[in-house]
Amino acid sequence: MSSSAIWRGARVLVGALFATVPPLASAGTTLGTDTGINWNLSAADVTAACKSGLASARERIHAIESPTAGGAPQLDGLAAIDTVVADLGEALTAPTNLSVLAVSKDVRDAATQCNNDSAAFGVELAADPAVYKLAQEAAAAAHDPEDQQLAKIYMENGRRAGAALDPEARAKVTKLLDQLNNLQIAYSRVLAEDHTNIALSAAELTSLPPALAGAITHGADGAQIAVNESTIGPFMENETSGAARKRYNIAFAKRGGLENVQRLADAVTIRQQLAPLLGFHTWADYQLDVKMAKTPQRATALVEQVGQSLLPKARAEVKVLAALKRAAGDLSPFEKWDYAYYERRLEKTRYAVDAELVRQYFPVDKVLPAVLDIYAQLLGVRFEPLTPPQAWAPDIREYAIYDVASGDAIGWFFLDLYPREGKYEHFEAIPVRFGRVMPDGSHRTPVSAIIGNWPRPDAGSPALLNHEEVVVFFHEFGHVMHETLSRTRYATLYGVNVRGDFGEAPSQMLENWMWQPTVLKKISSHVGSGEPLPDALIDKMIAARHVTDGVSWGGQAFYAEYDLQLHSLPGKPDPTGLWFDLKKKLTVFPEIPGTYPEAAFGHLMGGYDAGYYGYLWSKVYAQDMFSEFKRGGLDNPAVGMRYRQQILVPGGAEEPEVLLNRFLGRAVSYEPFYEELGLKKH
Repeated sequence: MSSSAIWRGARVLVGALFATVPPLASAGTTLGTDTGINWNLSAADVTAACKSGLASARERIHAIESPTAGGAPQLDGLAAIDTVVADLGEALTAPTNLSVLAVSKDVRDAATQCNNDSAAFGVELAADPAVYKLAQEAAAAAHDPEDQQLAKIYMENGRRAGAALDPEARAKVTKLLDQLNNLQIAYSRVLAEDHTNIALSAAELTSLPPALAGAITHGADGAQIAVNESTIGPFMENETSGAARKRYNIAFAKRGGLENVQRLADAVTIRQQLAPLLGFHTWADYQLDVKMAKTPQRATALVEQVGQSLLPKARAEVKVLAALKRAAGDLSPFEKWDYAYYERRLEKTRYAVDAELVRQYFPVDKVLPAVLDIYAQLLGVRFEPLTPPQAWAPDIREYAIYDVASGDAIGWFFLDLYPREGKYEHFEAIPVRFGRVMPDGSHRTPVSAIIGNWPRPDAGSPALLNHEEVVVFFHEFGHVMHETLSRTRYATLYGVNVRGDFGEAPSQMLENWMWQPTVLKKISSHVGSGEPLPDALIDKMIAARHVTDGVSWGGQAFYAEYDLQLHSLPGKPDPTGLWFDLKKKLTVFPEIPGTYPEAAFGHLMGGYDAGYYGYLWSKVYAQDMFSEFKRGGLDNPAVGMRYRQQILVPGGAEEPEVLLNRFLGRAVSYEPFYEELGLKKH
């Protein structure tokens, strides 16, 4: 998940859309397909829009700061700055997002340059002493909580960008942040353009499921399969050849190349240089200063507690799988590339859960409307499909959102669910355009999107999902709701613009729905018979739910520990060496020699640097919030509306602790989190 607040400056922009006259929703409005977005941009259009948008923003910022213009005082001046920031986001989001969404490579290249230029502007604005001073004055004058929060955020970001430094130090910080942005953008583009594949023999093809047919090409040199996020699960779980799984695993762990390893090392070096300039000991100290955790020590304590507690469980899990491999007649050592395959065999034998059988119950055209219906009932909204969608590529679905009680239009969202060349590789919800109150008092209509990479349907057959893919989609749609149901005056505080280690909590909480028997029946329909998942199979799926928690959540603890140490250790960074060292100490499987998985660890170069721990941290809040639904009823619209109003609507206008205490009616408890993972709190 990404933020589009331009002045934050240290990440790739993925926010509000390029629009000539973006529509505004009001009571009784009916939304058509036109969101005001012009996605049909040539490379020249992208370049021109970027240049004019940045020039206009600089001119408007200068006018606000100029004493001759009356020097807009305090809150009015800061609100005017925020309007410029939001307007620029809306002018540049298509020209920036197209870097990983556009069908045309020329457009992607032009959009990448726009990303570089707009990110540089973000650094420049955040480091502007006049904006920082305006924020300080606004903070002293503000009485309304939302005004106070806006001023607080601008002060935080100004201080973190060097706005309080002398001109020489500030110039050095700005230069380093510009270099960092360029490295991050280049790293992400390499992954988006990645075409890694491996060759497969005819025999190796035979065990692969139909879901992978769209990722396999046949040429004069034989068959090849694309190696990416959308194929790794079904391939590693089903390929019977250990040699093929090893080839795939090695290829997957080398995506991004040594060039991305160097970009990561260079980025860490720059972060090491920036931290003391900005008054912090390490980059981890710098990043966590504005998170709920506040210090690396608090984050590390949670990560280590989880990791150490789960490592014995992970070893026991692998011991069971290794015995299964030996029982199958394979006496070779149990390796990393064996895990997913034998884990699925365990599910089939001990728990009688056949992943391919389960997949037959989750055709996309059943899952999509069923998921939307659950959210509609829970949150009091209605979704209306819009055709033909006005989007950036073929095969994209567009929907309007309406409030059931009032009938008012709320916003739009897009679903871009299948892979294509040059597209962003992971599965993510993005805030396409933030809502806000406009200077004339009207409300800007928010837009969101899910960018996914489900396996494409085979010719004549519907696209089928495994249960994990269904869970991920349900999670990401939770972000869509956060991004569109929020209602704040300022774009900077809208929706998912919350503290970084809280942003995943709402969607992590919602994942729990995908393990409830009544819900599983509602979202499933056998592709042949139309029958929902049978009770016996659901019981087995639930029984197997935590079988691999040791390896899976232990892996999350490893990623978090790696990230925190990478951004805390002094000296020349060695991303690969640290990865191999920690992998050996903290997980069951050492890394494969000659690989460099950190070259494709996009979180480290996409805004989660020294922040990956947030997935574990926010899980604490997720499970505690879920306890309210367990008490009140998972399908209870009263609890759902309270969640909508008290967690989603405020966005970042209030601190997460305030929202949580209000929703829970008490202080946060860690017990549901530890109970979920089967751990004892120390």
